[in-house]
Amino acid sequence: MKYKLVFVKISPNHEIAGVGFAGDIFIILSTLSHVNGDDRLYVDMETNECICTEKNVYLHDTNNSWEYFFDQITIDKDEPVNIMNSLISGNLTYQNRDMYMYPQNFIELKEKFYRNFKLKPYLTTILNDYYNKNIKGKITLGVQVRLTDMRHHHNASPVDSYITKINQILLERPEIEQIFLATDDSLVIDTLKLAIKIPILTHDDMFRADSINNHYDPHARLHDSRELHRYNLGIECVKEIFTLAKCDYLLKADISSISIVASILSENIKQVYKV
Repeated sequence: MKYKLVFVKISPNHEIAGVGFAGDIFIILSTLSHVNGDDRLYVDMETNECICTEKNVYLHDTNNSWEYFFDQITIDKDEPVNIMNSLISGNLTYQNRDMYMYPQNFIELKEKFYRNFKLKPYLTTILNDYYNKNIKGKITLGVQVRLTDMRHHHNASPVDSYITKINQILLERPEIEQIFLATDDSLVIDTLKLAIKIPILTHDDMFRADSINNHYDPHARLHDSRELHRYNLGIECVKEIFTLAKCDYLLKADISSISIVASILSENIKQVYKV
């Protein structure tokens, strides 16, 4: 049987269907709990505008923004399909965040995800090139620091808490040679580089908050004048998730789908830590 997951708005006050792109991937992973192993899930980010939708632009031969980044099954016009929307509840929630400390518990879900979706070759090339150049052969701690609107509205942990925890991890695991940092706030990068003694890597030239644009408004990231801004938001999200998934250890953010999805789709992570 084939299922179609249509992304819809959480409420009329939301500008877009779904949430941020990492949150949308989390919704898809949770929805897969309703899909049997032999069934297939099709993601519809075309019927309604989503976070990465580039209106009036045809990218990767599609208007479905999920297919900017992932290959998936096709559904014929007259083919029978079970339709769900993105408000559906699944087995994954944000309430029990400690469940995402154990990537080994999600092996079956990860396999189900990859039976349904495959990263586009251009993204696989970007990720493998970065990994081979910067991480392969070096024991790496992945760290996600999630601030901006989450810190402003939800009292997420401050940078000092991350610094303290990173130093504790490095004492516990002196074999760690470097840190890969994923963050939504550019000001965090230099702060951590001054406070931590080992090298810190990032993906460069990414859209992050700075001293002028603090991104305290959850919708602030939607709007920018750069070319194909929303498409690039998706690329940047994928780069951070799948690079974190390739690290040896992960220090996850308080509440962030990027950390959660990286843990679920782990490739190399041996242990997950929290602040």
